[in-house]
Amino acid sequence: MLAVLLLFAAYQRGGFDISLTEIARWGVFAALAASLLLVIVLIYRRNMDAFGGKGLSRLMMGLSSLSLVLLSLQHLWFGNIQLKLFDLATVLLIAFLVSLELAVLQQGRCQYQRSDSERYKQMRPAIFLFLFGIDLSMAFIPLHMEALPRSFNGFSPDLLIGLPISVEFFCVGMAILLCGVWLDRQGWKPPFYTGLALTGLGCLYSWLAPDALQFILSRGVLGFGYGLTLLASQSYVIRHTDNRNKARGLAHLFAGLYSGSICGAATGAVLADQFGYGPVFLLGAVIVFSVMVYGWLVLNAARVVPLVQNVPPGGAAKLRSTTSFLRFLGDRQVLATVLFSSMPASIAVVGFLNYFSPVYLNRAGVNDASIGQVLMLFGVILALFGPAIGRLADLSETKRIPIIVGCILGGLAFMVFTVFDGVIAVTLAILLLGLSNCLVLSAQSAFVLKQPVTTEYGEGKAMGIFRSSSRVGQMLGPVLFASIITLADIESGVMLFGIAYLITALLFALLTWAPRGQRVSSQVTVVSHE
Repeated sequence: MLAVLLLFAAYQRGGFDISLTEIARWGVFAALAASLLLVIVLIYRRNMDAFGGKGLSRLMMGLSSLSLVLLSLQHLWFGNIQLKLFDLATVLLIAFLVSLELAVLQQGRCQYQRSDSERYKQMRPAIFLFLFGIDLSMAFIPLHMEALPRSFNGFSPDLLIGLPISVEFFCVGMAILLCGVWLDRQGWKPPFYTGLALTGLGCLYSWLAPDALQFILSRGVLGFGYGLTLLASQSYVIRHTDNRNKARGLAHLFAGLYSGSICGAATGAVLADQFGYGPVFLLGAVIVFSVMVYGWLVLNAARVVPLVQNVPPGGAAKLRSTTSFLRFLGDRQVLATVLFSSMPASIAVVGFLNYFSPVYLNRAGVNDASIGQVLMLFGVILALFGPAIGRLADLSETKRIPIIVGCILGGLAFMVFTVFDGVIAVTLAILLLGLSNCLVLSAQSAFVLKQPVTTEYGEGKAMGIFRSSSRVGQMLGPVLFASIITLADIESGVMLFGIAYLITALLFALLTWAPRGQRVSSQVTVVSHE
């Protein structure tokens, strides 16, 4: 259904005369053919136990892929072949990502029945749906703000249309910072469901907001709920993983997050074009509230345990009294991760993806649709390769090497501009940035959580502070790349940023290096506290 809707929208954008009914018939035929194949498989394989876990998820992916292939063949045979292949590929990719999330959901359900070690996968479908609902409106928030009545005087119109997004991300950062203490005391459930409720109410408020001021307030409510749910979902994964699979679990979470963002933004743009902005906000609220139902049915089977555990009575208070905020943030390993890994990565991703690439490609004569498709590659890399790369990161005991490799890849992404320019340079840079973040996003959190000072300070508060610090980089990114794009030789400016990024990778490697004996003694200290 999603592929049919997106394909119809692609035809509409291309100016081709074809009805939705005709494309829907193609979709029905493709679905019936896949269903017939499923019936044949069930007849010849009566033992349903064989379809548990990965077997069933692979069957689902195979049938979904068959349906998409049949839909594409009908497009080529009956439709207008003048439709750009890039547009068709985008439609198929988004539908494939949704199919992948459904397969992960089924695989996680089957594995949960057998073992608690795979329970972290239960959060991926929830975060996918959550981001899908939020980012349905991502493409048109400034446009909706521009159309609302405004009572502000003395403000630039360009500044005002950007305020809803700025307020939203400010509230996300505040919620993440405050959520850590809540997680340590009561576990992941209270902030998770509170965040879902606030986010859903924020979507409804955005739908009903009669003027610009109330619309800005609605995005603040949504952002605060988003921050609570985001950190609580990470807490869920951390609670249900250990050092052997923590990076993999967080990579699964971020894969679902970016996949939901991509699919939601693309679907929301189509729906807004057909039905207007209001119904899309309402649909986003319904989807976000549906995550609460999913949580009650699936996630509530998890035990509610605060992140700080296995500490003798009175031990937790003693540890907290000796570990302050400044001592945590001043720890050499933590400070090096924040300054020389987390912040450079945040500056690079937000500054390059959200600001530099659209402006640079627009000046190169690339149309808006193509720019969006190029930028989408970043999320696609994380969704498709994040879990597999996270599994490799888990092979590292300290998670230090994956961070270093990821930072080097991030620096090399900008060095591409020494050889290429234009669309090719941006595309290659985004692909390398995607691979870089597959490593650093999950490994950074696992690295910080492994430090003795984190155990003493409290994992929830530590993650809240660490994730909030990355918001500083996200704010600096557009400012830094705005100065780069004003240079006469833009490519040289990007190259210099790449060199600086590589230097931060070297500094991180030097500051976090410790002799093996010292690492072992630190681990013994953590065990003694427990």
